[in-house]
Amino acid sequence: MPLNEPITPGTVDWTGENPGILLKDDAGNFSAMALFFRVAWSPVGQGQVLLLYGSPDQVAGPSEAPNVILSDNPDLTAFLKTNFISKLAAFAGAPGFATLPEIGAQAVRTSGDPMSHRYTETIAGPGLTVELVWEGFEKPRALELSPHEVASGEQNMFSLLVPARSAQIIVNGRALPGTLGTRVQAGYETTTAFLYFSETWIIPPEPA
Repeated sequence: MPLNEPITPGTVDWTGENPGILLKDDAGNFSAMALFFRVAWSPVGQGQVLLLYGSPDQVAGPSEAPNVILSDNPDLTAFLKTNFISKLAAFAGAPGFATLPEIGAQAVRTSGDPMSHRYTETIAGPGLTVELVWEGFEKPRALELSPHEVASGEQNMFSLLVPARSAQIIVNGRALPGTLGTRVQAGYETTTAFLYFSETWIIPPEPA
């Protein structure tokens, strides 16, 4: 059967992939966080951006656990920071958010298979290689969320979510400490390691 409304009203904000890993310490505080964007379309073009908090409770963090952005499109970085990441409390509320250094991503590589047991994203820049590893996948879920159900509170979002039961953030060969926590997405409990595919954010039209 065709959809009642075959064209979703509103303005496309961006579309692509948006996997992430959030690790916690024994006290339940975030010990390391990574959010990766592979954007297929946005008003400022395509690109790949990794936001890494190796030390979320610090402004900069040491070299082995830095707070940094790796990106191959600076305009996209600025767009995402202003229009999306700044609305995510866990990331925007970190001490280093306003002063995150940005370095150029020289290579980005995907490996593994989200239908198998392991999937990775590896992002490399001058003197820094970050590997994100997801393992132990749950069944995928197709999401269609309204503004009150998403962290930004502003857009409609469509996506395929594949949660993982195990994950690592590896910086220059060293795994950052921490374990996965739980979170609630669209009313069901999942983990703080997730793959989002075919993710599209749409700004709803103004009320008539």
